[in-house]
Amino acid sequence: MRELAARCLARAPLDGGNPTAIEGLSIYRKNAASRPVNAVYERSLFLVAQGRKQARVGDDTFVYDPDHYLVTSVPLPVVTQIVEASAARPFLSLAISFDLEAVREIMSLAGDVLAPCATEPPQRGLASCPMTAELRGITGRLLDLLDRPEDVPVLAPLCMRELLYHVLKGPRGGFLRAVARGDGQQRAIAEVLATIHADCTKAFAVAELASVAGMSESVFYEAFKSVTAATPMQYVKRLRLQEAHRQLTLGLNNVSGAAFGVGYNSVSQFSREFTRVFGANPSTYLPR
Repeated sequence: MRELAARCLARAPLDGGNPTAIEGLSIYRKNAASRPVNAVYERSLFLVAQGRKQARVGDDTFVYDPDHYLVTSVPLPVVTQIVEASAARPFLSLAISFDLEAVREIMSLAGDVLAPCATEPPQRGLASCPMTAELRGITGRLLDLLDRPEDVPVLAPLCMRELLYHVLKGPRGGFLRAVARGDGQQRAIAEVLATIHADCTKAFAVAELASVAGMSESVFYEAFKSVTAATPMQYVKRLRLQEAHRQLTLGLNNVSGAAFGVGYNSVSQFSREFTRVFGANPSTYLPR
């Protein structure tokens, strides 16, 4: 891993995200440990070359480091924290985004090796899994390609497919396979999450979302909590607050505009809930 860390370091001069010539691959660097930060993780894979980070979903904490990768099968609001990093040994990770079409293509080629697992009960949509020698080797080859840009168009998609294949074979690949194939409760919850993320400002009702999932309200409620660690309305609220936080961080200079823009009817309620989640009143984000 020291060799992988050295190559990541050479390709990540900036503190934060560093895009690469390979589509869907960026290298993330942080020179110090951090406080907990609210974020929304899209469908992605994180491979750590150095340091340690954790993501919290509800009461569950998922640690990812050189011995564990993180895979997110559905978009989820999380609380992240870098717990091991320094200027001498920065936190370094590869962040890889992928779509369900890529998963389906791999499954069609793999046949019974990657059969869907629709009968499994829903689990958290995010998981930490043991790193393997195969994944380390593919990670090294991806980094090697950055030194051979002429080979990237041909070989990078093959490496990314191989990487995703091993993740799909891994301990939490069943959830992702079921989502991609449209099977079971995993698929149903993924569809509901896509509906919510398409416009989180809408006034959703549990009955409406259960109908999208094709479940009774009670079954849907429990399945949704299993995946997201939140009730449907808690999830919508967290997503709205996260969007408002993003807008204020980017320079929106109107608290009421942020509140109404994400679907709140009461600025005072918005301010209370925003402060409870982010530890600061939204007005503190306004330009001074």
